[in-house]
Amino acid sequence: MKEGKPRAAAYCRVSTKNGSQLDSLENQKLFFEKYTADNGIELVKIYADEGISGKQMKNRTEFIRMIDEAGSGLFETVLVKDVSRFARNTVDFLSSIRELRRRGVEVFFLSNNMTNLGSSEFVLTIFGAAAQEESANISKRIKFGKDVNARKGRVPNVVYGYKRVSLTRLEAEPREAEAVRDMYRMYTELGWGCGKIARELDRRGIAAKRGGKWEARTVHRILCNSLYCGELANHKSEIDDFIEGSIKRFDSSQWYRHSRPDLAIISRETYEKTMKEMKKRREKTKNHGNGRSS
Repeated sequence: MKEGKPRAAAYCRVSTKNGSQLDSLENQKLFFEKYTADNGIELVKIYADEGISGKQMKNRTEFIRMIDEAGSGLFETVLVKDVSRFARNTVDFLSSIRELRRRGVEVFFLSNNMTNLGSSEFVLTIFGAAAQEESANISKRIKFGKDVNARKGRVPNVVYGYKRVSLTRLEAEPREAEAVRDMYRMYTELGWGCGKIARELDRRGIAAKRGGKWEARTVHRILCNSLYCGELANHKSEIDDFIEGSIKRFDSSQWYRHSRPDLAIISRETYEKTMKEMKKRREKTKNHGNGRSS
């Protein structure tokens, strides 16, 4: 290593794990390798987060590792291609820069023409706020698109009993559909609870949609889903705070309902019977909890 050669780390991030985004991550790495080679900088490490949002610090393991290692003397600067790769939350953006500076490490954001955007906190605040606003606008567009598709009758991406054919079409998966019918039968005719049904499905070697063992709550969700009797319900929830990722759940009166008899696996009568039985059991549990017998 040439004496006095500046040492830098680089940080890059992509928010999803689809193929094009991972290609983008690889391109970001190549960008830093070329940039440092062309500018006489030793690139000591590249920190890269895959499939992670820039709105929050949690789960950004490589970003956190970069800050933890900043005071070790491994590097004096952190190179980032643009502000949005570093953070889309102005508060986290500034606090991270201040923490790195406290540890003796400067952050440099490189524009497409490879010039430094500057290290003035005032300038960086403006760019950080712009990145957050861009993220907010993206969130609004996604929310609007989801609302439009929900009104059109968008079907779930993954739902037990079916395979997704298109945005608005599902096809019944015979083995899973039969398991769904068995769940309703075990609940209403045999009087079993969701936990016992889950254990029975495992005993039979019936796989859950994503593999693994069945859980009582999964069985409960299936029993409560009107999709199985031919009624598709959308607009049940939405992201309320795009930074925190909190979810707002809507009352059933606000759901978008679509009659889809082509999707029915069970009869409407079976579904309504299940809902009545579920209500009856809840009331019985509540009464026992209050010290009264039903």
